[in-house]
Amino acid sequence: MNRFISLFIILLIVSAGCSTTEKTTKENGDEGSTSTDQPIFNLDPDLVEDYLMDEMTESERELFETRSALADQFVTVEQDMPEIFLKDVEQDNDLVDQYAGFRVQLLSTRSVADADSTKDNFRLWADENIEGYSPEVYVIFRQPYYKVRTGDFRNQRRANQFSRLLKNDFPNAWVVHDRIEPQFLPADTTEIRKVSSR
Repeated sequence: MNRFISLFIILLIVSAGCSTTEKTTKENGDEGSTSTDQPIFNLDPDLVEDYLMDEMTESERELFETRSALADQFVTVEQDMPEIFLKDVEQDNDLVDQYAGFRVQLLSTRSVADADSTKDNFRLWADENIEGYSPEVYVIFRQPYYKVRTGDFRNQRRANQFSRLLKNDFPNAWVVHDRIEPQFLPADTTEIRKVSSR
């Protein structure tokens, strides 16, 4: 332990001697102020290195002598990178899932009879009350429930507008993520609305 403390003190003195300078200024005279850089301690770096080498163990000496060579080894090594990782990533727009979208769920039940009657009732109601869009109705079985869903929408905003039209007559209607049928999407310019009372 004493060896490390003395080594640390010597390193501190050496670094102070190499880097610390004393600045002097002349305030009298016509020359103005000048500064000179002079080290506080004048130590021979070779003498300091010899002293430090004597204080080190065999392994510390070996590490000290090869330290810069070890660091340089990894700086100069060039890594081979497969070309596939160097290529720019190309996004293929065809990879976008055209079947991902939203539907409005009307009912979730364990009874297939309730699901079928809700499907039929919604078709009749939609034919009489909705203009601008004729939504498809789907009964999907996901154990243990039959889910009645309607509409095919690419974006959630349009699905939310459609569900608001249904809320008075189908209060449990809510928008869900689902697989859609692209051929049944309403046109972007189509305005879906309720038929006014007759």
